[in-house]
Amino acid sequence: MISIDAGDFTGDPTPPGQKQTDAIVEGMNQMGYRVAGFSQRELAQGWDAFQARRTRAKFPFVSANIVWQDTGEPVVDPFVVVKIPLRKGAKSRDTRLAFTALTVNNPSFLKNGAGQRRIVTVDPVTAAAKYVPQMRAKADIVVVLSSMDLEVARNVARKVKEIDLILGASGPAQSRADDFPEDSLIGRTRLQALGDQGKTLGDVRVMVDDRGGVASVQRVVVGLTREWPDDPTLAQLMTTTREAVNEYNRSLAEAQNPFAAPAPAGAAAGAPGAAAAPAAGPPVYTGAERCQACHAEAYATWSRSKHAHAFDILVKSSQNYNPKCVGCHTMGYGKPQGFVSATATPGLEHVGCEGCHGPSSQHPDTVGKGYGATSVERCRDCHTSENSPDYVPSTYIPQIKHWGDAKTSP
Repeated sequence: MISIDAGDFTGDPTPPGQKQTDAIVEGMNQMGYRVAGFSQRELAQGWDAFQARRTRAKFPFVSANIVWQDTGEPVVDPFVVVKIPLRKGAKSRDTRLAFTALTVNNPSFLKNGAGQRRIVTVDPVTAAAKYVPQMRAKADIVVVLSSMDLEVARNVARKVKEIDLILGASGPAQSRADDFPEDSLIGRTRLQALGDQGKTLGDVRVMVDDRGGVASVQRVVVGLTREWPDDPTLAQLMTTTREAVNEYNRSLAEAQNPFAAPAPAGAAAGAPGAAAAPAAGPPVYTGAERCQACHAEAYATWSRSKHAHAFDILVKSSQNYNPKCVGCHTMGYGKPQGFVSATATPGLEHVGCEGCHGPSSQHPDTVGKGYGATSVERCRDCHTSENSPDYVPSTYIPQIKHWGDAKTSP
């Protein structure tokens, strides 16, 4: 068994993106990856960052159509050959797999490499036509790692007929997991497109003939759900990286904190940052503590719910400065007068009353009957299938219900 990656796994050109990508490469090292595609995102953080990462990687990067503009030669090896031992009893002792990688031709892609040499992409069909015959001469099985749209990959298979497997993904489209003409089987070429975001794993099993070539192929798409246990070593790598990214985000948030003023007059005791805002202007967030005086019973129900401790979950998991998480665990993050940080706006931590009912600064002074009208459908804003896959309204709603039975929504 060998592990491979089609490429485009490099994160954003930010310090968190660099830390996360370094962790991915280290994880690939620990899992024994044998080859990875070199695609356009691999240069998102610059040439020097890629070169440093390439040095640390215990596997080669390959690409046939990311080239130096001045010579047309590939920036990394156009292909590599990996020898794989076969099971005992097979007529051949091993088989040779040649791997290349192709990315979609992007006319706007232009990066600088060593000595400011320019890097561009070229047509994947042209590149494949050039290198696949060389691969076939040195290997029993020819594999293309694809960072191309599925239809572009199919076109490569139609035009370059000596490819055995095209494996990878670009975008959400997935191919069938069987040999179906014009979808996943074109000539001799089998395709496997997994979709994006790393949510699935492709398991491709190749049965070889007497000469080590492809006799048949079985392909399975494995969804990477929560049921799969974490490897302890990789789990620790993830935790260390998550904590490092969170610390960076914390230092950045505190340095850019726009709130330095004390809580305005009227703030509830023991709830710094929570206060009644002036009625003038658009309504803003004031915090759940202010609601307690008039809505004691509802407040008591809320205080016993997980919503009242939502931000603590992020603190425990070192995600309390992750902008992708904070919005659903605080009040008004990213909005005027909304949550900024635990230091600047502690009264807006957790999922409070305003999470469902809206900013309350003008209630009850200038907002009459009708303020706060909402629906349980509002829950879907945060309880998405991705963020909250276990969310079932009939199970969750009773845990936060604080309205009478005659009402169908809070």
